[in-house]
Parts: sequence; structure tokens; C-alpha cells
Amino acid sequence: MRRFASSGPTASLVRVGSVVNVDFSLVDAETGEALPSEADVIDQGKVMFVVGAGGYIKGLHSSVQKLGAVGVEQTFTLPPAECFGDSNPDLGPVFVPKEAAPEGLKVGDRVKLANGLKATIVAADASGVTIDANKPLSGKSLKLKLSLSSEPKMAGESLKMATVAAGCFWGMELAFQRQPGVLATEVGYAQGEVDEPDYKTVCSGSTGHTEAVRVLYDPAVVSYEELLALFWARLGESRYKLNQVGNDRGTQYRHGIYPHDGEQLEAAKASLELAKAAADGQTIHTEIEPAKAFWRAEEYHQQYLQKGGQSAKKQAAETIRCYG
Repeated sequence: MRRFASSGPTASLVRVGSVVNVDFSLVDAETGEALPSEADVIDQGKVMFVVGAGGYIKGLHSSVQKLGAVGVEQTFTLPPAECFGDSNPDLGPVFVPKEAAPEGLKVGDRVKLANGLKATIVAADASGVTIDANKPLSGKSLKLKLSLSSEPKMAGESLKMATVAAGCFWGMELAFQRQPGVLATEVGYAQGEVDEPDYKTVCSGSTGHTEAVRVLYDPAVVSYEELLALFWARLGESRYKLNQVGNDRGTQYRHGIYPHDGEQLEAAKASLELAKAAADGQTIHTEIEPAKAFWRAEEYHQQYLQKGGQSAKKQAAETIRCYG
């Protein structure tokens, strides 16, 4: 079973599983310019996170493990694969002749394609336009300035874990990413009976799993009760639906709270009673049962909406769009 990662000591102060306070900034490695607004989706400056447990960008996790002293700034040049990914030539740039393009398009305009993707006009002249549907920083190397603000500590010394299911795990994960006090998130498959499930088998409804989100949080900053309040707010009226959240139907989309200890179990039951008191006689189908094995979902599912350009900054207020 895959878990939030941990490892043995290294030459660095930092290892996978460390809780770190860092100060960092990112700019375009070629131009030195700040990230464009459409790619400015993560907090910079002074942040705290769990190394190797997701969020931010891969290069931040790998680079922090190379630091050897608190307060000493180092600069790293991160390749695209360690940032926002490589460009996909199938997504552009592609030339569209004038007769096939809407009139009046200019460089910088965003257009929606017939396949649902959004593309940017990167060139335009009398003969037509060139479009690119790659994400804004795909294929870009970034320059990272990074320093440790304090001595790292291991996650188990100060953090707690919470697991919930609220339908498609992408939107619930982003809601938790935005919550101050949440230091790491991952999506996966919970409460099933089959080992090492994958997305295809879970979607078949045959494994007993539900799409779930697991988080590591600092109880000194955010309480378990506050996380449950966020869960209920995100679930909304779907709490009255059996094996369904929004338009997603099936046992793999059932909603639930899965406590990791007795204290969480009591808090979960209390939150359910509050929800029932406001239900006006409607039946709430949210299950509560002790957390079982959690299987991490495929990498492309992790922080999916952040990767797609939605803000994962703490206290971001933009509406979460579940499908990009």
C-alpha cells in the first residue's frame, strides 16, 4: 500500500517526509520574468509543506532536499518536467488559415476549440493565426530561489491525517489545498476490498472503493472540525443522494468521512448530527466508518485542478471547476 512517503537520513537537513518552512520564488529561467497570471496558481514566499507529499511543483520538493543549512539561499534551474511539464506538440503551435479562423483574433486572445480545450493565439497575420493549447508554462524552465526558514521536522511529530470522500476527488482536493493549515494532499481510492486498485477498476464499481482525499494538517492551525465543515460545504445537497455526488453516480462516488482515531470518530458523528438537524427530514446518505487501506491514485490525478490552472493558493476564493 502506498502512503505519504518517508525515507532514511540523507546528507541534507531535509528528507522525504520532512515538514519544512521555506522561502522561495520562481521566475522564467530564460527571461527572468514572473509567472504569468494564468500560471500563478501556488503560493510563493514563506510557505510550509511536507516534502514528497504533493503540491506546489516537483522541483521544489527535489531542490529543498539539496539544502544544507538554514537561511542560506540557493538558486536552481528547473527543467520543464520538474515544473509545469513538457510541451505536447499535438497541442500546438498549430497554424490555422484565415478562412478557418474567426475574424478579429489577435496575439494573446484565448479561444475555445471544438474539442473543449482552450488555446492562446501566439501569432497572427493576414494569412491566419497560430494557436497553442499547451498550458502557459508547458515546456518552460524556471529559476528557483530557495532557502530554509527553520530546521525541518518529521511529519509524524506534529501533523495529523484526515480522509474523506465527496464525489470526484479533484474538486475536494483543491478545496483542501486552499485551506490554511493543510500541508499536503493526495487523492486515491479508499474503503475497498481489493488491493492495488487503479482508476479503471474503481470506475467499474467492482472493487468497493470510493474516490477519496487524504490530507496532512497541522492541528495548531486548523482543527479536524474545521476540515469537516469544509467537507460538508463542498458536498452540499449531494449529502441527500445515495452513491451520487452531483452528476457522478455509482458506489465509487459515495460520500463519507473516514476517521483515523476515536477522537476523529466522535467529531465525525457530531458533525453528522448537526447536518441531520438541518436536513428538514431528508435522509443523509453520508457514511462514517473507520479509515481502511488508502491506495494513492495515478500521478496524473494528483493536484489535477492546480495543474490545469486553477488557484491552489491558501484562501483562494475563485469558484472550483471540477473538470478544468
